[in-house]
Amino acid sequence: MKATFSTWYLTAIIVAGLAFFALALSAYATGQQALIFIGMGIFMVTTMTMASLFAQRQRKAQALDSK
Repeated sequence: MKATFSTWYLTAIIVAGLAFFALALSAYATGQQALIFIGMGIFMVTTMTMASLFAQRQRKAQALDSK
């Protein structure tokens, strides 16, 4: 079974969110506040990359529809 792009999109963002949550809990437990910023960075990079890929796919689909 092949997963759709939307499935990969949601999976990547959810996994990044869970990683951020785990790093935030670790930061809270250990007092290392840098882990929060690392987690935010990972989450933001993943979210922005997936949003960019999603927008590219939408533009490509619109270009094909207009032809």
